Amino acid sequence: MRKHIQKIGLLVLVAMASMMSGFAQDDAQFTFFPWVTSYYNAGGIGEQHNTLCFTADYNNKYLAWGDASAINNDSLFHSAPQDFLFSIESYLKKLHGSLGVTLVHDRIGIYSNTGVKLGYAYKLRLGGGHLGIGAQVSLFNQAIKPDPLHPLQEGDPLLQMLSESTLDLDFNFGVLYKTEQWYVGVGWTQMAALFDKQQVLRVSGEYGPRRSSQLYLHGGYTWVLPANPNWELIPQALVKTDFKTYQWEILALARYNGVYWGGLGYRFQDAVSLAFGARPFYNSSNIYLKGLDLGVSYSFTTNSLGYKKHRSFGDVEVVVRYCFDVYKPEIFSGYGNSRYIYKNRY
Repeated sequence: MRKHIQKIGLLVLVAMASMMSGFAQDDAQFTFFPWVTSYYNAGGIGEQHNTLCFTADYNNKYLAWGDASAINNDSLFHSAPQDFLFSIESYLKKLHGSLGVTLVHDRIGIYSNTGVKLGYAYKLRLGGGHLGIGAQVSLFNQAIKPDPLHPLQEGDPLLQMLSESTLDLDFNFGVLYKTEQWYVGVGWTQMAALFDKQQVLRVSGEYGPRRSSQLYLHGGYTWVLPANPNWELIPQALVKTDFKTYQWEILALARYNGVYWGGLGYRFQDAVSLAFGARPFYNSSNIYLKGLDLGVSYSFTTNSLGYKKHRSFGDVEVVVRYCFDVYKPEIFSGYGNSRYIYKNRY
């Protein structure tokens, strides 16, 4: 009887959390947030400049989190939230900017979200860096999928008002300014959710948890050690808010000889992370190999989910990025009209 009460209590807490903020759902969360900039900042589409980039990021959060009453330990993994992202971005000269498409899937509790974002970022040179101003349109399907450890009962008064599957249309906007040494940006996702009180942009379904509007502020700096230029320190930070609460995280990396990198991360009231990776062919003469970047991280859960038996073992995340130049660098020589030689071009 006590076990059943615990299950019902946990389900009530999940339902209450989802009902807060107008049935809002948050964006997926990644330890390697600098690698997936275009997910939360449309201005970061094509941030690698004159390249074509493929990025994949998989995050298994709160590994082994489940109900302490589970008999089969394998079933403990079913409750762990999971985030997966795959993006393709490319700069196109004729468009004076970059196009990008992002596929994302995340699951937390009984909610499963799958979506696609299609966006464009206008690029121009400004000062000593590049400014990206971008916009995205997104479609997200949100489905209620009962957890194997906490199956839903027919006629559940807490969830009978919700549709099993909904499809939302939304918009994102962002600005990113980046130089060789530092960058700063602001992104706004799910813009329609903040104003769409009547849910007129809901493509299908009657009612369900809508993804909340999120505002992101992020930046980073690359500091080359004067005593040993082979070493670079790269601190980066991200702050996000849904206009009711906020969260921040930092990722401080050290990179050696442009190839090997590692460091520490911290997410406020959630996790402490260890991250390692390499760009194994960075110094290679093969231009089609040098753009490969690999990384893996392990995060120790610091909140209450990690303190009890059968609770979180932490987060494991893997990121893979591959980029290569699609345009040869422009070389100016000879004589010509200064209006064309010094034209503001990207």
